[in-house]
Amino acid sequence: MGKKSELSVEQRTQLMLRMLNKEEPVAQIARRAGIAEATLYRWRDEFINAGKQALKGRGADTLAAKETARLNAQLAERDQVIGELTLANCILKKLSGGSP
Repeated sequence: MGKKSELSVEQRTQLMLRMLNKEEPVAQIARRAGIAEATLYRWRDEFINAGKQALKGRGADTLAAKETARLNAQLAERDQVIGELTLANCILKKLSGGSP
């Protein structure tokens, strides 16, 4: 595993913009920055994926939040039912003389 780059986010962003705008060859950008070409390509992919996520807008986040809230409510309801059934089971065992 290679060492972690010491370039700031702003420096990485500038490298990505130079690369995407094809201002100079990728090999030259990598050489000047002191990093591997593969690193630049990985950063490019991460840069583009982050942009895609940002362009999805807040609607996608809102839908995910609503779904999470709905699932959490279902879990809470099931936990309550399980608790009630466990309590009822314990009471029935005690009344029938079974082991606690």
